[in-house]
Amino acid sequence: MNRKLSVIIAEDQEVIRRLLENYAKQLDLRVVSSIGSGDWLVEDCLQFEPDLLFLDIGLHGIDGIAAYKKILESGLSPYLIMISGTQDLKLVLEGMAMNCVDFVPKPVTFDRIKSAVEKARIMIEKDLVYTKTPTTKIIQLKSNYRTIFINENNFLYATKIKGEHKTIVTVDGGKDTGIEASNSLTDIQSQCSEHIFSPNQSSLINLKFIKYAYASENLFGTYVIQMTANNVEFNLTRRKRKEFESLYAKYQSEIR
Repeated sequence: MNRKLSVIIAEDQEVIRRLLENYAKQLDLRVVSSIGSGDWLVEDCLQFEPDLLFLDIGLHGIDGIAAYKKILESGLSPYLIMISGTQDLKLVLEGMAMNCVDFVPKPVTFDRIKSAVEKARIMIEKDLVYTKTPTTKIIQLKSNYRTIFINENNFLYATKIKGEHKTIVTVDGGKDTGIEASNSLTDIQSQCSEHIFSPNQSSLINLKFIKYAYASENLFGTYVIQMTANNVEFNLTRRKRKEFESLYAKYQSEIR
């Protein structure tokens, strides 16, 4: 791996936090943030989008597990290395179930951290084989007077609700009913890369999740795009066909 991996250190005890910072630097990691608060952790993850997270369960404010759940809900999923002295097996198992690479018990040693980071590096290298051109754009959705952040990588498709100023956004790993947002399709697309395409005036789709496209049997010159998720289908208008073919060919060449 040519680039340095970035890491956020979330530990409420300053002495241990400084120790982890030192270990991270020795392991050639780029420390982008080092905090003791669960609330600050969520904010800094959204800002820096780290590759790795050194996470203690006992943080100020919301605990580490609750903070990591919020991070996952935002569409980000940094590789998690849990570091804790807790004896609560339930908490440990809950943390281990959330994209956790390794659990490092306290007192922390350099060799134990080194082993966990090496595991993470191996996992990241394997994932990069399947995701050669990952996007890092974060989409802000306004939903029920809240702001929800989702990663473009997890965006599946969005559909305008007919007769209303609302949009249903469906996210990979999210609820089947999707997220009801007040954003327009134009606003959502303006926050995205060209991988998010509008096949018609009522929809947006992620090129990453297309299963195949085929000619419609009902309308001459019109195509249908079928998505991998739930086999949902979208009409591709004749006006949009050339643009789609160009963008999709470009996307396919990027991931080869």
